[in-house]
Amino acid sequence: QAAQLGVQSPSLHYNLGVVCYRLGDYPAARQWFSRLLDSDDRALAAYNLGLVALADDRPGEACRWFEASLAASPPESVQRLAEQQLAQLDGPALLLAERRVDAYGYLSLGAGYDSNLSATPEDSASNQGSALGEVVAAGSFDYAMDADRWLSMDLIAFAQHYVEDGDYDQQLLQARFGVMRSWGPWAVGVRPVVSRSWLDGDSLETRWGAELLARSAECLPAEDLRCDLAFALEQVDGGDGYQAYDGRWYQLNAGLGYPLGDLDLAGEYRLELNNREDLDVPERFVSVSPTRHELILEANYQLSPGLALAGELSVRHSRYGKPHRWVESGMLVERRREDVLTGVGLMAEYDLTARWLLRPQWFFRHQQSELNEYDYRRHTLLLSLEGVF
Repeated sequence: QAAQLGVQSPSLHYNLGVVCYRLGDYPAARQWFSRLLDSDDRALAAYNLGLVALADDRPGEACRWFEASLAASPPESVQRLAEQQLAQLDGPALLLAERRVDAYGYLSLGAGYDSNLSATPEDSASNQGSALGEVVAAGSFDYAMDADRWLSMDLIAFAQHYVEDGDYDQQLLQARFGVMRSWGPWAVGVRPVVSRSWLDGDSLETRWGAELLARSAECLPAEDLRCDLAFALEQVDGGDGYQAYDGRWYQLNAGLGYPLGDLDLAGEYRLELNNREDLDVPERFVSVSPTRHELILEANYQLSPGLALAGELSVRHSRYGKPHRWVESGMLVERRREDVLTGVGLMAEYDLTARWLLRPQWFFRHQQSELNEYDYRRHTLLLSLEGVF
């Protein structure tokens, strides 16, 4: 009640963290103890975050918090406790604790409205709106071979149904397999991937390839700066009627993130290259091989332990490999397609329980193209119930 009334103090944050820890609400306990990391009690906060990680069956993370507590010049009593915890976790005990399979699940059930349906990113918009339903299910399995190496597998299933026009219904299945290892503050690895997508029940694309990735939560020059780097290459086979999409797809991602108290800022740059067969028929040529540059900026603010607000801004430039050709009034017209897509999104996350949350979302996208038929404006509203297991 004191927190809800606006009373904020280190002692209140500490006591609330202790209460949540004892109740087994580890995500809430992490949030309260994390608020003390920028205070004079950061050594005690790091120690308690280690206890939370240990109780949540994350011994590797617990070790890092106990080490951070010792590095913060703690009082003698806290130093002794952190050293005892590290001694218990050290050596074979830690390896045995981390040589296990961790399994996580995610489920999202959503309903909303899309103001301007489109079958694929290269298609012109339909200028037709529809209510929609959406289901996303995902599972992640990690096997730690030792403290520095692990295997992972991710499975994702997605389905979207439009009430007014089932021709735009979409489905996706994807599997990713990763071989990862720690390298100092970085986690690096390779992740093979295979996926298949459908449009109105017909096969759209089958993809297989691999992704090289590197991540760190401690990038220079700032200690709390997060870095993500990834390069992906995929072979694409279009389904019947979509052979124009046959070819290769490449993507380079570079992302940064930085926490500022309850505010978390993130930015990402994406470079996408496509080398597809394109659509070439008599009196018509359509390129589906764009080169894209995209910049995404995100902000997430933890308004309270159970409520977060977020916003997103994005801009994407697409230039297609070859000029489009078509016949107009008996004349052959040739013009290269070039698009600029801007977007803005707002969302909130409201925790119902430790595992379930409600997420209302609104997105607006505006595309301006050198070819007028690809200009569009699109609003999407979605309310989803999401759970983790």
